[in-house]
Amino acid sequence: MLIDTHCHLTYEGLEEQQAEVVRRATLAGVLRMICIGTHPADHPRVLETLSAHGQVFGALGIHPHYAGEAAENFADELRYAIGSSDKVLAVGECGLDYHGNSALPPVQKTVFQRQIAIAEELHMPLILHVRDAHADALEIMRQHVNMRFVVHCFTGTPEECTRWLELGAYIGFTGVITYKNAPDVRAACQLVPEDRLLIETDAPYLTPQAVRKIKPNEPAFAAYVAERVAAERGWTLEQTGEITSANAVRLFGRALIE
Repeated sequence: MLIDTHCHLTYEGLEEQQAEVVRRATLAGVLRMICIGTHPADHPRVLETLSAHGQVFGALGIHPHYAGEAAENFADELRYAIGSSDKVLAVGECGLDYHGNSALPPVQKTVFQRQIAIAEELHMPLILHVRDAHADALEIMRQHVNMRFVVHCFTGTPEECTRWLELGAYIGFTGVITYKNAPDVRAACQLVPEDRLLIETDAPYLTPQAVRKIKPNEPAFAAYVAERVAAERGWTLEQTGEITSANAVRLFGRALIE
């Protein structure tokens, strides 16, 4: 069994064919998926997806791309949305992104820290999005040493990975690990302790190299990520599925498989 710990089934390209996407994932051995809600308008669609598909669980948060659009009372609305389904297993994705057109860093930090507080209050794990902002995100998370969290879609350096591991982070790897121009990501994969490594697709983005001409990416393609992780770690594909699925259950809870 494989678990895709991070996908966006409500995004364009997947939402229109959601039932088929879930079916193809199941046929490929991806028996659980965590669908991520990234902004308030996305949250109801994620909750509908969780109701429609038994294999799909969720997480809700405000992605740093949308931090500038967060209403003053967004934290109350987010708490309510999370509490509306017992299939919501985490807060996020949230974090810092200094690449591109996200909100100004002070705004991102405020929205990020308020979501950390929600995760602490609800005793839930946190899903982090960090891009070109590892130093600032690490500084914030060092103030929350008892949190369970994953740095999803890791694309940093081995040195940055080591600093996250020192804080107890789980690390999620996507199709990026299969790209020729990602030697740092493969090196980071080799550093992660066996009990803190996760597999994800971030679908509909980041299609693995072997099927990169196929768009959009989808959870079924987690198998290609698993194959590359297995090669980097010297594991069989079966071991990779067992290890990373056990890690997902440890982070997100046994509800994921019960």
